Amino acid sequence: MPLATSSLRSGWAGLRHQLVSSAWLPGQGRSAGGDTPLARVPDGDRIPCENQVHGLGNLADLKQEGVVTGNDPAHVERLAALLRPVDLLDFVLCIRRWLQEAHTEAAELQPLRKNYRGEWGNNVSFGTDRHQYLLQQAHTLHSDIPELEADAAFQSVLLKVGRAGVYQFNAPKGPHGSLGEVSDLRRELLTSTDDMSLFGRPYAWLSGREPLLLPWSGTETDGLTGSWAGQGTLQDDNHISWAWLVDLEQLAEGSGGKSTPLALVSPLGPTLFDESPPAIPMRPRTEQRRGSAG
Repeated sequence: MPLATSSLRSGWAGLRHQLVSSAWLPGQGRSAGGDTPLARVPDGDRIPCENQVHGLGNLADLKQEGVVTGNDPAHVERLAALLRPVDLLDFVLCIRRWLQEAHTEAAELQPLRKNYRGEWGNNVSFGTDRHQYLLQQAHTLHSDIPELEADAAFQSVLLKVGRAGVYQFNAPKGPHGSLGEVSDLRRELLTSTDDMSLFGRPYAWLSGREPLLLPWSGTETDGLTGSWAGQGTLQDDNHISWAWLVDLEQLAEGSGGKSTPLALVSPLGPTLFDESPPAIPMRPRTEQRRGSAG
């Protein structure tokens, strides 16, 4: 479903932003039109990856709701700050869906690599198809998150959003395992930014943004099995030394399994924009109106 128009954003959304720091109360329906308070959609019909215009909110509230369970709240706040104005959970859910789709679509192609003459797949066919899906479909993320720009230079994908240049890459052994063979481009991106040449590829690619690493893991059989985001530097043994790291799977699970992020409650409680219209009691009239004919 398309997002609210710019006029609505400057109207309803602007006014609501002054009254409440979060968007919607958990358990209440979202508005069908984006901001109209009367036409509400049940929670089960929420649209995935809607780019909502609200901040991370109070980290204590998020932790109480279970969203940051297992993650350091300070690291979650650091990640949210780099992504603003895009909402943290909107970003996480959209990126995970894109990664999972790459695994699903690539896996479905593998049985097609055979006919009556035999098979022509090999042990890199799945990984090649998965990479091509990510590379060719990255630009579609803009329709879910208008503030996100996908740059597919150097046969890789950099997602430019907020103050971050998000570099996603496959980490089969997880974020703390060895990356194995590392390409020159990846090594340049994962080394300290202090060592970047003024006119090197990372400098040109990031365009002044902070590098944000997004390693993920997955297989043909199991699909996406893990995803993380953080900042760190590549060591000589091809392990990453992390300054901070956030488990995106835990963030997604902490959102309660909903297709959209958990909403946060304003410290002042619900406003008229968050409350449902009062119920009007209706009952059939059992007696004839006095003075009527018949």
